[in-house]
Amino acid sequence: MTGSTQGRIPLTAADSAWLRMEDPTNLMTITGVLTFRRPVAFEDLRQRIESTFLVHDRFRMQVADPRGKLGKPAWVERDFRIEDHVVRTELPKPDDRGALRDLVSREMSTPLDFDRPLWKFRFIEDFRGGSALVSRVHHCIGDGISLMKVVLGLADPPREMADPARVGVRKESGTPHRGVTSGAKLLKALKSGGSATKSLGRLLSMRADPATAFKGGLGKEKRAIWSAEIPLATVKLIGKSMGATVNDVLVAAVTETLRKYLEERGENLPNRDIRAVVPVNIRTPGDNTLGNQFGLVYLALPVAESSSRQRVLAVKRRMDELKKSPEAFVVYGVLKALGATHAGLQSKVVKLLSKNATAVLTNVPGPRQALHVCGSEIDDMMFWVPQSGRLGLGVSILSYNGQVRVGIATDVRLVPDPEALTEGFEEAIRELEGGVAH
Repeated sequence: MTGSTQGRIPLTAADSAWLRMEDPTNLMTITGVLTFRRPVAFEDLRQRIESTFLVHDRFRMQVADPRGKLGKPAWVERDFRIEDHVVRTELPKPDDRGALRDLVSREMSTPLDFDRPLWKFRFIEDFRGGSALVSRVHHCIGDGISLMKVVLGLADPPREMADPARVGVRKESGTPHRGVTSGAKLLKALKSGGSATKSLGRLLSMRADPATAFKGGLGKEKRAIWSAEIPLATVKLIGKSMGATVNDVLVAAVTETLRKYLEERGENLPNRDIRAVVPVNIRTPGDNTLGNQFGLVYLALPVAESSSRQRVLAVKRRMDELKKSPEAFVVYGVLKALGATHAGLQSKVVKLLSKNATAVLTNVPGPRQALHVCGSEIDDMMFWVPQSGRLGLGVSILSYNGQVRVGIATDVRLVPDPEALTEGFEEAIRELEGGVAH
C-alpha cells in the first residue's frame, strides 16, 4: 500500500483547530451526495474507493486526541477494514428524492466514530433507476477543495482531477473557496505593512450580528436540502448585464433568499447587514495535499436592500474590497494559533468569532463536464460544509456539468423548513433573469 506511515503523526495546528471545533450540536463533518444515472455495482465502487482513498494516510488512520491531558492530537495507525467505512443502505422508497434527503439529514446529524478513521460512505444501490452515495468526512482530514479532488478521483480514467486544468474546473477569482483573491497576492498584501493589523482590529471590534430567526441556541438535529439545477449560462448572462461575476450573482441571490425568508415569517428586517463567513482557499497552485489550508472572511450581506440590481452591485463592491484584503490570512493565523492551544480557550474564541456572523457560505467549482464512476455517469452532486462555531445555517454552492446548485443545511430548532430557502433561491435567480430580459 502506497503512502504508508508508521507511528504517531501530530495534526497540524489548522487541522487540530477543526478537530477541536467539534461539538454535539455542530459536528465538524463535510457531508456530500453523488447520484448516478445507471446502477453501480457495490463491490466495484468499494474497490474504487479503496484504491483511490487509501493512498492517503489520513483515510487509514485514527485520531488520538488527549483533550485536556498532556499531548497533542495525532494520527495513529490502527487496524483498518474498508468494510467499516463503505456500507450498503436501502431507502424505504427507491424512487423518493425525499427519502434520500432524509438520509443525508440523519447522516449530517450523526457523529462519526472517533475510534475509527473519521470518514464513512453509505451506498444506495437502487435509487431512481441508478445508484447514490452519501459521504461523510471529518473536516480535520481536509478542506472542501482538497476533499473535492479526492472524491472526484473516483472518476473513470482519465482521472481528470489529477490535473484540474484537464477537467475544466473554473478558475474564476470571484469564487470564494478558490480564494477571494489568489493566495500569493494576499500574502504579498499581508507583508506590505499594517493591513494585517488593521484586519485583525476590524475582526476584534465587530458588532455582533443582529438577532434573527437564523441565530439562537442549537440542537443536534440538522436538515439538508438542495435546489434544482440552474443553468450556469443563465447566471453568467445575469452577471454580464451588470458587470458582475457569477459569484456576485449567486451570493446576491442567497442574500435575497434570506431576506424573503425573514419577511415571510413576519420578522422586521435588521436595519443593518448580516454577515456570512466565507472560506478562502490560500493554497499555492498545484498543491493537492490533504489538510486545511484556507482562511475565512466576513462578508456583509445587504439583506435590507430591496432592489435586486442594487443588491448584486452591493455584493460586487464588497467582494471586490475583500479581494484586496489580507483578512483570510489573518483568520488562518488565528485558527492555527487556536489549534496549538487547549480546547477550553479555543472554544471561547470560536464563540467570540461566531457571534459576528449568521451563516457559513461556500462556493466550490466542480468539473465543467459530466464524470463517470464505474461506467455510470454522475448526474448530480452536492455537499454541505459544517457550520463553524455556534452558527446554525450553512449555504453551499456547487457548479457541475454546466449547472449550478445550492445546498442548505439548517439547525431544526432555528429553521425547520430549509426547502423554503432553496425555493427562494430558485425564485431569486428567476427574478434576476427577468430583469435581464426586460
